[in-house]
Amino acid sequence: MKTERQGAVTEGGSIPGGRFSNNFDFLRFAAAAMIVFAHAYALRLGYVGIEMYDPVILVAQAGLAALLVTSGYLIAMSWESTASPLRFAWKRLLRVIPALVIAILVTLFVIGPLLTSLPPGDYFAALLSPAALFTAPYFEDGSVIGLFQDNPWTYVNGSLWTIPVEVMMYGVVAALGIAGLLHRLGAIAVLAAVNILAWMYWFDDPRMAKVRFTLYFLVGAFLYLHRHRIAYRPVVAGALLLLLGFSAMTPYLTVAGVIAIPYLTIYAAYLPIPYLSTFGRAGDFSYGIYIYHYPVQQALIQVTTNTLLLPALFGLSFAVTFALAYLSWHAVEKRALAAKSLGADDLRRRLRLPSLPESLTAWSIARK
Repeated sequence: MKTERQGAVTEGGSIPGGRFSNNFDFLRFAAAAMIVFAHAYALRLGYVGIEMYDPVILVAQAGLAALLVTSGYLIAMSWESTASPLRFAWKRLLRVIPALVIAILVTLFVIGPLLTSLPPGDYFAALLSPAALFTAPYFEDGSVIGLFQDNPWTYVNGSLWTIPVEVMMYGVVAALGIAGLLHRLGAIAVLAAVNILAWMYWFDDPRMAKVRFTLYFLVGAFLYLHRHRIAYRPVVAGALLLLLGFSAMTPYLTVAGVIAIPYLTIYAAYLPIPYLSTFGRAGDFSYGIYIYHYPVQQALIQVTTNTLLLPALFGLSFAVTFALAYLSWHAVEKRALAAKSLGADDLRRRLRLPSLPESLTAWSIARK
């Protein structure tokens, strides 16, 4: 690797050499595996007694941060390489929704009926009740449908809270792009400042303080959009690693993470390490791992009455989850993504939508 790299993508928003010229697939897979491990630990204990700076929980937070950094970076790239807002939305919908819907159906209509404490008729009646529908799609409290009530923690799929948040961030990128503000140095900085203020306000609320994770998406987008101004040097990466190390187990770690993890993630994405760049040739399984692992772990904990030790729970849950992720990629995600090449006019005709106003498409014409 060179001692300095000044932007790893072209002006047009593509990566030279295509998808398999970088390590993003490996990084996302590794980050998803980190989250699986940390959730196995947390669900086995029930979060009770786990301290804020527990090393395993920090592993999960680092994995989620890396996923959001890569998402922000690649979504900004996708916006630049997409011909219209409609097509951008179509591509994002294809990547997120089909696999997510199937995962929710598998959870509610396969895992649910098998493991619920309710009689079958009562289960399906409860599933369609207002209380259950209100908590869809991730059912933070499984008591409504009789799931996982004897487990240390009763959430059905607590991982999915990030999905609507990330979709919202896709909308932020699109809105800034349409308004012509995306490349303005101050646009993302202002959003980040607002985010930081909200984080400070909600700092003592564990649920609302999660707003800080959108910072990682914003910084990832910023790193892509201003890639030609950013040099990736080993000495900087080393200094940021030291910063993370010295701040570990202190109240300053979350701040250090926002500073260090985005740079380190993109730095690692373009390291010329043999085999990592081709890691995803068999498929991109990170999303499937993320959306399936939580209910799989909860099911294993219930079936074994929480007698599995952490290594066994992690290993078995990862094996089952990977099998589901493999099926998800080849049976659902890859097939859905095959439709992303449809043009904006094709989409309007198929969806029976009117043409977009000229004011919304002028940015694309001006860019060309």
